[in-house]
Amino acid sequence: MKKFLFKLLIFFFPILIPVVIYIVLSTTRECSGDIGRMAKIFFEKGYHDGLDIMPDSLFVQNLEIQDIPDSSTILCFGDSFSSQRPYPYLQPLGEYCNITVTNVLYNVDNAPEEAALGFLANASTSKLPKILIVESVERCCVARLFWIDTSTPFPLEQLQKGKKHKTSTQKKSIDKEITLFYQYRLVKDDGTVFAKLNKACFTSKGNENELYSYYEDTIHYSNQFCDSASQKLLQLYQFAKDRNVKLIYVVAPNKSTIYAPYTDNRNRYFTIEDTPAFDTLPCFFNPIKILRQLDENGEKDIYYADDTHWTPKTSKIVGNELKDFILKN
Repeated sequence: MKKFLFKLLIFFFPILIPVVIYIVLSTTRECSGDIGRMAKIFFEKGYHDGLDIMPDSLFVQNLEIQDIPDSSTILCFGDSFSSQRPYPYLQPLGEYCNITVTNVLYNVDNAPEEAALGFLANASTSKLPKILIVESVERCCVARLFWIDTSTPFPLEQLQKGKKHKTSTQKKSIDKEITLFYQYRLVKDDGTVFAKLNKACFTSKGNENELYSYYEDTIHYSNQFCDSASQKLLQLYQFAKDRNVKLIYVVAPNKSTIYAPYTDNRNRYFTIEDTPAFDTLPCFFNPIKILRQLDENGEKDIYYADDTHWTPKTSKIVGNELKDFILKN
């Protein structure tokens, strides 16, 4: 009987280990950021609590495109970075100017560039802002710009119809959850890319030197593709200028752009830094050098360990640099 139980234990031991690990992790940690939720990777409980910054008065208002008020001094068409809470990077600009910055909620049916173009072309003069900020995360900006057509802007009716799609993840049985956990952790899924870092870049216990990013961060574009995208941005800038609107294009660098140098294969990831044509454009703002300086100064949690977004303290720094960039240009 003892031999049978011993053999049975040996047989089930490989199955019991991941079950125990999963249960321990799920009771002591949490899936908090977008990477955590998507990849079933667990991070330290309360990790976000020590990183969040709450402004005394929020100077950023998130609205649908049809609700944009007349005479908006500063208007932003962005994505999840521009609407990021609790401290949006648009906050310092609003504080300095003592006005509310209007941020148009990202519509997945249209890229921010397309929505901004359609608004510039079709909105009444009273709706046009003095400053228009268009922002895109780095992994998407080149493709979004490349496909934009400044000769055929989308009508406002089409832009107003689209809403941000909300998806809810169905609860899976524990066996499927465990399977997913190890599939993602072993990098067997196209959605998430995992890499070990050769230095601790985060303060989340157990994940200090782990880089989780999106698969899209590894998609590279040809020089011709990137050069064409930069020309499209120049067209968008001129389109706004012709309407007496000052356009600023903001790139939110990929998390991997900051931390790739600490991986075994930094060339695995895409970065717009390899396309110098963008840097010559008067409207182009990429805070990558600022973020690299923070990293070189030993700053941790420039981005969240469990998320593809930068942390509130980084958002505040980027916001101040953006404010200075706009004032100088």
